[in-house]
Amino acid sequence: MARRTHKEIVEWESAYPTGRRGGYPAFVEDIRKLRKTYYAEFLKNKTPRLASIDEVIAAFGKLPPEELSQAYKLSDEDLNGRMKFVQRKYMLRFKNIRRSWAILLQYMPELMSQGRKRSVLEMSTAHGATLEILRNFGHEVRGTDFPNFMTGKNGVDSRFRNVNEHDLTQFSDDHGLINGDPDNQELDWIYRPIIESIGIQVDLFDAGRLPYPYENDSFDVVCCMDAIEHYCHPKDWLEVVNEFVRISRESVLIITNPVQGNLVDDESYMKPFYKFHQDMQSYDRNGFRCVIAGINRNQLTVFKLIKTGE
Repeated sequence: MARRTHKEIVEWESAYPTGRRGGYPAFVEDIRKLRKTYYAEFLKNKTPRLASIDEVIAAFGKLPPEELSQAYKLSDEDLNGRMKFVQRKYMLRFKNIRRSWAILLQYMPELMSQGRKRSVLEMSTAHGATLEILRNFGHEVRGTDFPNFMTGKNGVDSRFRNVNEHDLTQFSDDHGLINGDPDNQELDWIYRPIIESIGIQVDLFDAGRLPYPYENDSFDVVCCMDAIEHYCHPKDWLEVVNEFVRISRESVLIITNPVQGNLVDDESYMKPFYKFHQDMQSYDRNGFRCVIAGINRNQLTVFKLIKTGE
């Protein structure tokens, strides 16, 4: 069976919201049943496995609203153009929403209610699901993005550079994301059509170059999920975190991707990687301290900093 095109994925989700023939009501019923049985099954089987996204949502008992289950509205021009470089799994809006919803329930519960409104900056927002959710709760949201990581034929890989090394706007990307003409710099990114379809403000700049274009204490909350490892080598991640703290008034959430298998035996990468873990557990700067150091996907990847005022 041929793999679905990006257009076919969006059309499928439009026909079957939440990926179910019964649409959103069927999702609600599935979660209700899961919530009723999950704890009992776990106690019975004691299955040594990670909870699924739906199991996390069922445990908390708070479901994404139906309006976030509708497929992205994208033009044929968008779907046949740069968006072909977006991974297919990220074309499903409700899957993106569910994934971000489960993370926010666990690590940012203070944002998941109709309580005090906060200003939130998400670094490398990609498809924008996290900000869609937070906007739904009334928060003021803003994202950033940039075509970090590989810069194609020039051989510059942002994962292994020093912070502030290599101005990526000077390189042309395999996906045509950066115009390499120094007299005609035009930045673009593959998630732009999705972001425009959901109406999220996104600033484009290279997060591996400091300082960021924001004043001190610009946002209540700064979050960076599965992105910091794309900015620079882990020996400089703490400098990036310090920049998150500079522009935050209240809290910072960092979730890293699990380290890639091909790097596990690379001491030049893993030694500073582990040092970053230790530094984050004892973080104390500008009134911010680490209050959560958590396991996610079987690795220590979650760090939450709170301004204590001490």
